[in-house]
Amino acid sequence: MSDYALLKELLPYMAQFEAESGGGVWDFCQFLRRKLMFDEQTPSASPDFTQSENHLPERFPEVEFATLLTGLYRFGRHYVKKALAQTGINTLEEFGFLASLIRKPGLLKSELIQLHLMEISSGTEVIKRLIRSEMMEELPDPDDRRAKRLHLTLKGRNTIMAAFFEMYKASRIIRGNLSDEELAETTSVMEKLSVFHWHIHEKDKLSGIEQLLEKYINN
Repeated sequence: MSDYALLKELLPYMAQFEAESGGGVWDFCQFLRRKLMFDEQTPSASPDFTQSENHLPERFPEVEFATLLTGLYRFGRHYVKKALAQTGINTLEEFGFLASLIRKPGLLKSELIQLHLMEISSGTEVIKRLIRSEMMEELPDPDDRRAKRLHLTLKGRNTIMAAFFEMYKASRIIRGNLSDEELAETTSVMEKLSVFHWHIHEKDKLSGIEQLLEKYINN
């Protein structure tokens, strides 16, 4: 473009970027993306989702966020699968169940399953596999002989401790190119979001999507 219109449009963003933080080209790209997607987008009270051949709904930051989060989860599972390949643990769910019993030994089946946001039937199958593989065992509750509490066996303890080292390798890859500051900031944001969703899960798990939207977002 002979009149450098695009450059002129970018100059105010460049000045703001340098004044606020500075950095390289990659940092500026991320800064510009945040400004264009979030800071300058005017939310619509009644977004138009009508689709036709020549019209598609606008892109919303919430949809972009949810899509990226789902994609990162899939990337993470891929790396975790590689990390667990030689540990004797077959799935991320099995790893999570064993790791939970390191921190909280003696959980009931329902408590362990609830902790991992799983359906009872799916969680029960994971527990059965771990008992069959002799990494987990059921012991009678000393205060209620009808109840059984879950504990790690020696094999289970040794297996999960060895798996932690492999999982750290996967975690380093999942972290990617985030700086220490970005990692801390991202973790803080994810913790805040996790608390929000845990509350819904515990108090309004069975509510419909419209009810949840009205109660927790619109209000």
